[in-house]
Amino acid sequence: MNTMTQDTSTGLWNSKNRKIFFWSILALAMILRCIRFATVPDGINQDEAMGAVDAWALSKYGTDRYGTFLPVHFTAWRYSQMSVLLAYCMVPFIKLFGFNTVTVRLPMVLISSGAVALVYLVGRKLFSERIALVAMLLTAVNPWQFMQSRWSLDCNLFPHIFLLGFYLLLLGLEKRRYLYLSMVFFGLTFYCYGIAAYSVTAFLFVFFIWCLWKRRLKFREGLLCALIFTVVALPEVIVLGINAVHFGRTISTPLFTMPYFPDSVRSADILLLNFSFAQLGKNAWALFSHVFLQLPDIFFNSIPAFGPLYHVSIPFVFAGIIVFTIQLFREKNIEKQTRMLALWGFLVTGIWVGLITYEVNINRVNIIFYPIILLCAYGIGLAVRKWKKLWPVAAAAYGISSILFFGTYFTTYAEESREYYNKDFMKAVAEADSLEEYESLYITGNLGW
Repeated sequence: MNTMTQDTSTGLWNSKNRKIFFWSILALAMILRCIRFATVPDGINQDEAMGAVDAWALSKYGTDRYGTFLPVHFTAWRYSQMSVLLAYCMVPFIKLFGFNTVTVRLPMVLISSGAVALVYLVGRKLFSERIALVAMLLTAVNPWQFMQSRWSLDCNLFPHIFLLGFYLLLLGLEKRRYLYLSMVFFGLTFYCYGIAAYSVTAFLFVFFIWCLWKRRLKFREGLLCALIFTVVALPEVIVLGINAVHFGRTISTPLFTMPYFPDSVRSADILLLNFSFAQLGKNAWALFSHVFLQLPDIFFNSIPAFGPLYHVSIPFVFAGIIVFTIQLFREKNIEKQTRMLALWGFLVTGIWVGLITYEVNINRVNIIFYPIILLCAYGIGLAVRKWKKLWPVAAAAYGISSILFFGTYFTTYAEESREYYNKDFMKAVAEADSLEEYESLYITGNLGW
């Protein structure tokens, strides 16, 4: 842990230059994410459209499209539900600027851009200014982070809200007010993606047991954290509970609705509820192949030639994880070791999600990518420290990969996205809707989804 954690205050890495680097990288990230975000991908994904219509209904009537008052979980496909927080984030934009692709996608663009800065802040707490800036730059041009920022799938919000909670957790080890605030955002992850129930809860439980054991936290402080976290997450927990036990009815309150879904099949996605070693093996391979080997995933998540992290990252990721893990167990300073354990726990939480969730793809295991990016930056730092001549080679490799990726994304991928994001279907509906004399529009089920 001590390697690559000391920065000199002179030369290239002085305070003034670091600020220039930070704001330049953040500007780059925002510009890249804003370029044609309403038209590339061209059209709209069916899940994205469903969340958008629910957001529109909330903005007009305070209900989802089925008429449920302020639901804490959307009915969505009826048999397969949807998390709500991203749709609620769309509501003010829809109210202010109307209902269109820009207002539907703008929350993810802004939140993902802000997360690039968060990576820097987390990296600075865990490593050094230098590694933090490397991690920030990697995030700014990262294929996964870029691609997920440009379409509004409900679960895409999950890693960003978790990352914010994680940063506040690190701050909270020194100033308790941040610790309590972090519990609010960890609680909000339950409204980003259902897997938070068995991932965020496990992460916090293990981390707080460690903190109590090492006297980094008092019992009453841990109890207050648990209370805040529970209060924020409780409505979603109740939804999960009444559906798990087949409660049979929706619970309505003056503030929100906790719906029951009689036709839900989502529990089949969780290995703990349908355990088999064969399925565990399939889940493990899906995780390892899509995340660590960066083999092709579905069209929405990655471009095969580049993977979610760029293929050049693979050796740096493995080096960073291995060396960091060794340093974690060797570290004698409890304060440093606790921060290191938090990041290691972040990574292990992602692995846990991959093993427990049915044959994950990139968007299902998205919580794993921020710790991997941070550890990739750490691995680059280790390699450059040992072989100084590697720095320009690594910079060139990432630079060329980034140029090729963005060139492909805004040309070939943009054209292909028309089919996957239903552009022609939307044009047909718009054309039909422009006709003056008709009673109903009929849509066949043979649309590829």
